[in-house]
Amino acid sequence: MSEPTPPDARSPAAVVTGPPGAAEVAAQRRREPAPAALAELVAEAVVAHPSVVRLDGGTFGTVATWLSGRRLVGVLVGRTDEPVEIGVVLRLDRPIPATVAALRASLAPLVDGVPVDVTVADVEVP
Repeated sequence: MSEPTPPDARSPAAVVTGPPGAAEVAAQRRREPAPAALAELVAEAVVAHPSVVRLDGGTFGTVATWLSGRRLVGVLVGRTDEPVEIGVVLRLDRPIPATVAALRASLAPLVDGVPVDVTVADVEVP
């Protein structure tokens, strides 16, 4: 005879109640990082690129994500069906389209197929 499974050992998705499919939605949300956490990961990856001088929020600072107590300027992570937006100032040491393509490629694993919109707000000549 098998022993009953203790309540704390069950899958979190198994304890979700609601309409059909609610457990799957809840499980998916646990696998996806929160927008604030994703925004910080994206920002770290972007500024790690050697041609990125800094992040930029645009003329009115609209490219930004609200974090706990502050704004992360230069990265906008919205709903899951919206593209991730980044604003950057680039060092003009390589062609801009190549740098933008490299940024998108480096962010692809983080954003899991969500499009990435890149705005080059300014360039600096080395």
